[in-house]
Amino acid sequence: MGNQACCNANEANAQSEITENTKEPTIGTVDIPGQDVSAPAAAGGAGAAAPETTPKAEQAPVASSPPEAVAETLLSKDEYTVTIDKSSGDKMGIDVDHKDGATLLIEMVNEGLVKSWNDNPDNKDKVSLGDRIVEVNGIRSDVLQLVDECKKNQVLNLKIRRGS
Repeated sequence: MGNQACCNANEANAQSEITENTKEPTIGTVDIPGQDVSAPAAAGGAGAAAPETTPKAEQAPVASSPPEAVAETLLSKDEYTVTIDKSSGDKMGIDVDHKDGATLLIEMVNEGLVKSWNDNPDNKDKVSLGDRIVEVNGIRSDVLQLVDECKKNQVLNLKIRRGS
């Protein structure tokens, strides 16, 4: 039992040390050990303004590049382009299969923007079952990115390869 009293005393001393060394934080002040936050104002004199902070290097935006910035890929003889304005939030109206990991196989054309494209007599290239979406707004070869791009409410520039 003597050890019990010893350990409790040590724990009490340790708790005492923690309490003694901990200050209540003051809102609006910087609490960095070894740094005197009042030094800059004191160094410049009574009327001196606070020193300017060192400017940080500008960071490039995280957002994806706009379609104009993506390198243009050429159409092969069996590819055609379809431009769909999805900015109103309407559905594309297609069922796709993405098992190959690189393209979206069109399995069904339902009511939606793609059917509206097909119904427009001014559009000579019609989206058909068995065609594959190979590019969306400059994105190719990554089916997850293709799907993500198609979900965005924006203008979609599709490159589609004819089915066999």
